[in-house]
Order: sequence, then C-alpha cells, then structure tokens
Amino acid sequence: MHGMKKTQIVEELGEGGLLLPGLIETALQANDRAKLRMTALQEAVARARAPRRPLPVLDAEARAAGAADDALDAAVAGAHALSGGSTAIPGAGRLVGGILDDIALMAAPLDAARADAAPAFAARLSGLRAVLAAIAGDVLDAAALARITSARRGGEDSAHLLVMDLHKGLNQLAASIAVETIAGAHALGVAREDRPRIEAFMRGLARTRGLAFGHPGLDTTASRSGGRLILQNDIGTTDAHVIIVAVEGRAVTVTYTDVHRSRARFFISLFQDFAAEWTPLAERSAEGLGDAGRFYLVTGRYTAEADAGLDAFLEAVGAHLVFLIDWNKARKALQTFVDKATAIRLLRDAARSSHGHRGFLELGGAELVFDAVRHSAEGRVPYGARLDRILGAAAVARLLGEVLRLTSAGLAARRSVRLIRDEVRAELAGSFGSAEQELLSLALHQLGIARMLASDVAAALIAPDSAEAVRADFRDRAKRLEEKADRQVLAARDLASGPFGRGKGFLPVSEWVEEANDAFEEAAFLLSAARMPRDGGALEPLADLAAVAIACCGDLVRAVAAACEGPAGQREDITAALEAIDAVMEGERRADSAQRRVLAAALGTAAPAQTLLATIEVARALETGTDHLARAALALRTHVLEEVVS
Repeated sequence: MHGMKKTQIVEELGEGGLLLPGLIETALQANDRAKLRMTALQEAVARARAPRRPLPVLDAEARAAGAADDALDAAVAGAHALSGGSTAIPGAGRLVGGILDDIALMAAPLDAARADAAPAFAARLSGLRAVLAAIAGDVLDAAALARITSARRGGEDSAHLLVMDLHKGLNQLAASIAVETIAGAHALGVAREDRPRIEAFMRGLARTRGLAFGHPGLDTTASRSGGRLILQNDIGTTDAHVIIVAVEGRAVTVTYTDVHRSRARFFISLFQDFAAEWTPLAERSAEGLGDAGRFYLVTGRYTAEADAGLDAFLEAVGAHLVFLIDWNKARKALQTFVDKATAIRLLRDAARSSHGHRGFLELGGAELVFDAVRHSAEGRVPYGARLDRILGAAAVARLLGEVLRLTSAGLAARRSVRLIRDEVRAELAGSFGSAEQELLSLALHQLGIARMLASDVAAALIAPDSAEAVRADFRDRAKRLEEKADRQVLAARDLASGPFGRGKGFLPVSEWVEEANDAFEEAAFLLSAARMPRDGGALEPLADLAAVAIACCGDLVRAVAAACEGPAGQREDITAALEAIDAVMEGERRADSAQRRVLAAALGTAAPAQTLLATIEVARALETGTDHLARAALALRTHVLEEVVS
C-alpha cells in the first residue's frame, strides 16, 4: 500500500520512470497471483461439474504469491453447479476483482515507461472491467468464465489473454532497462560520467545508514532522463515521503515532499553549510493519500564550482536522509519533556552530530527516560510531575541531547540494552547534582558583584570629596551592578521554583548574597549623595569596614567554589569550604567591631548633621552587608555538613 502511494507521488513529480525496477517486480508478482486465481476459478467449475474430482491444493501457492486471504481451496471445494450452466463459487466476485487489480499492476510499469503498447493494454483492461462488472455475486455463467480464463485468440478478449500479453511486454521491458548496481543503488540506463555522482550520493547514505538501526527504507534508484541524472530514494514508509535529486552538469535540484511541514523545514535546515536556494514550502495534493491527500513540496537548487563541491553536496544529501525516518515520532517523544522548538533543535543537533534519533526510539523513546526517572530519581520526581519543572528546561534539554547520543552510540557499538539504560539512568542522576552546582554558580556570580560593589565603596572613601560628575558615575555603576545581581537571584529562584525545585537547598545562599548586594549598593548611593570630609576622624575605621566587607566576599567565594565539588568532592574540598565559611563568620565579627569604631569616631567629632548621618548610615549598610554574607555562609555550611553525613 505504501509503495503504491510513493509511486503516485513520484509520478506527480514527473519522474515515474525511476520506479520501473520496483514496478516490474510488483507486476511479476501480480502475474503469478492472476494466473493462480484464474486456475482456482477453472478448478472450481471443473469440481462443480465432477464433484468426485480430486481437490487441488492451492492455498500454499496462494500464500507464496501474496493471496493468502483468497481461500482458494475453500472456493474450489464449495463450488456447485446451478441450472442453466452457471456455477456458484464461494468468493468468486472477490477473485474476479483481484484478477482485474492484478492486471492493472501488470500494466503500471509499461505506463511508466511510456511503452507503445500501453494505451492498447489500458483500453483492453477498461473493456474487461465493463463486461465483468455484470457478474452477480459469486455466480459465474459460461460466458463470464470465458471472458476470464479463455486462452483462445481470434474471438472475444479475455483476462487470460491480456495477462499473457502483458507478461510478454514486461519481459521485453525488463530486458531493455538493463538494471545494474552502483555502490548499492539500482541504476538503469546511466552514463559513465554519472557513476562518480551516484557514488558520492551513496557514500553519504552508507555513512549514516546504520543509524536507522534496522528500519526499512533508504533504497535508491538512479536513471538518466534526457541530459539529467535522476536519483530517487524512498526514505522510509511514510506516505508522500519522497526525495528526487536531479544532476545536470554541476547543478543539483532537490525535490522533496513530505506530509509534515515541520519535518520539511528541518530537512532544509540541515544544509546551512551549502549555498543552496530553497523555494517556499508549497502545499500540494494527490488523490488517495492520507490527510485528504495533502503534502508539502519544496525544491532546492545548488550549483557547485567544481566536481569536489558537487560531490560534497550529493554526499550530504545522502547522509541526511536517515535523520528523516521516524522524525515526527521522535519529535513527539521529546515533546513529552520539552516544547516543540526545543525538540526540533535537539533533533537538528543530533543530526549534525551524526548520531540521530532512531537509537532513542529503538530503546523506547520517552519510556526510556521515564525508566531512568523511576530508577535514578525516586523521591526527587513525584508521580505526574514534569521533568522540566524539576530540572528546568535548559537542563532537561541537555539531558535529552545526551540521551540521544548515548542510545545511538550504544547501539552502534553493540552494547547491551541494559548497559545503555544504566548510562541513561546515571546521566539523569548526574543532572540533579549539576542542578545544585548551577545554582551555586549563580551564587558565585552574585558574590562577584558584591565584591565589586564593596570595592567601589572602598575606592570612593579614598576620594570622598569627588566632583559631582564622578559621584554620579559611581552611583549609576552601583545601580547597574545591583540590577544585574537582581537578575541572578531571579534565575536562582526560577531554578528552585515549585515544591520540587532543583537545588532548592542552596537557594538561601543566593538570597542572602542578594541582601548583601542591596546593602552594599545602599552604601554606594549614600556616598554618592553626601560629601564626606577628607580629614574626618571616621574615614579610617570606615575604610577598614569596607576592607572587611571585601574580605568577607572573597572568603565566601572560596567556600562556594569548594562546595561546587558536591558529593563527589574530596575531603580537602569539604575542609576548604568549612574553613572559608569560618573566615566569613570571623569577618562579620570584625565588621561589627569596625562599625563601633566608626560610630565612636563620628560621635566624638564635631561635624555637620549631614556628614554625621551619612557616616553612620554608610557604616550601617556595610556592616549589614557582612551580616547577610555571614547568613549565606551559615546556609552553605548546613548543606555541606548534610552532604558529609549522607
């Protein structure tokens, strides 16, 4: 059924001659069926006339000929004579219809080859259909039987005579096309200069064909049509899924049809390395296809400057075809976990990496991932929860990309299914660990901003009476840094969002660092708004306080970096993290002492109220920032100790 539909599409595209080898093979099979069915009708009539006649055994031949459903033995055994010379034969109407359909299949290659006798054969078949349409049910009279089985010439035409004439024409056609095999392609009537082009296409096809992992399809036919070499590949078994490649000189025209618009776009996207021009997707229709006969047609044209470029393009076309097989099925499986655009991107990346998606489907597709969840994420992924909600869309996309690679590489290397499943489970388990590391990475970015803000405050204290323009730039920079830090904590909250958020245990670290950034930005704003005297007694302890804040940022950076090693980290990493956390706590105590010195100096010196207020508030903001860093350190310490215990 699918083969006939592909034939129909190829004929729609004007390249019916490409299908001759397959059509001839189908026609010869139809010849065997037609003769067997006619034999059954003759045996049934003979049995009805002589009930004691031995029964022939036809069902075995019927199975071999593709007519297992005809129940030929039952038709012969159940035949009985009627008055007036007619015979009742069980299933006779179906057998006659099958014979006429077989004749149509026998005529198809002669039509495709535009044989001189083709119109006459078509007219004879039409005449027989008109005559035999009068058969009532399963009853055949003598005249009808003669129009089916008679082999006598000179009288009325019969199905038997037409079958014999068509068989002779088929043999002549088969001899004339002289099919040969070139690098695995069925070639007919090609020129010597066509061979390198065919070999280039087949070289690409052979390079990736194994990635189909046993899926049928990818057979190639090559022929010459006028001044063009024509290559046709059946890709898979999907209706209207056909590609025809025409080569004329150094110009290649690719005609591609598909029932899936998104797959057609995907196919085009695989040729970004070539300066090919593609027409917009056009919707076409052909009677008898699925979805009301609709399919999409796109044509691409590529002109090479040299034979090497021509062969490279043809090789790429051949290599990309395997990635179209079951593409829509793979897209739907991936969309169980990610959106459509991401699923298509994953399939495109898999194709460009030359591992594809068929291995993923062979091992269960979405069910393979669900199996990994059941075995590697028990307790972390509740029943019914979406994986992207837990790991995040980006992490799930990375996981699926790795699953596509592992399944393809594993099957190609003939590794056991159990081993590949274990690798996928390990990859999922690692995704949860990497999720926590990603959140800690965001905390490191936040701490970098905190250190820059604290350093800017320290620099401003060195030149407290800077010009207004300098102070405005300082204020604007601090605000930009604080806004950048806000985006970092929002990203962290997104990663840890929901009741089953990934890396949720580290979220307090990020949130306390964000509070510290707010405090340091406030200190920067106060310094930019007020003029501090150069000789103020509070400047020195205030600068010490800023230095302590900078040191606390650095110590917490060391602690977070050591914690990023996670459960797999060495004991030295855990020790380094705990020592750095202790340094942050000690820094917070030093910051508290420095703030007290600032207050004592400010209150012990006669100064304008504006200066006094600014000094006290800057000190408060810096000390508050170190308090928040200490809270972040304690939150980190709790998680590090939990990892040690577990």
